[in-house]
Amino acid sequence: MNARKSVGFTLLEVMVALSICAVAGIAAMQATSEHINHISSLEEQTYASWVAENRLVFLRAQGDDWHGKNGNKGEEEMAGVTWYWQQHIQQTADPSFVKLTVHVFREPELKNSVYDITTFMYRSK
Repeated sequence: MNARKSVGFTLLEVMVALSICAVAGIAAMQATSEHINHISSLEEQTYASWVAENRLVFLRAQGDDWHGKNGNKGEEEMAGVTWYWQQHIQQTADPSFVKLTVHVFREPELKNSVYDITTFMYRSK
């Protein structure tokens, strides 16, 4: 008598294959989620950098006799979002120059800056 030879996969083999596919799918979803979060963060930092650079351009456009105040605050709309900025001015060893830092925030409470930019500006007497 001829024994019938079984062709196909056993239940155990199918379960192992499904488990491997499930783990691979979860890993792909996590990687995609992290990528989307990273892109969102980069977009936020890019807009914040534009706000900070706009503030520096505004100050530089005032010429050599700008009179920026330490702690000056303001807001600017960029990409449909209101951004808040604050500038800090520090004296340097050379009285003709000051260190100017512009901090950009998402919240009006000015906590947790999204972007900071620092430059040195000439200040005439």
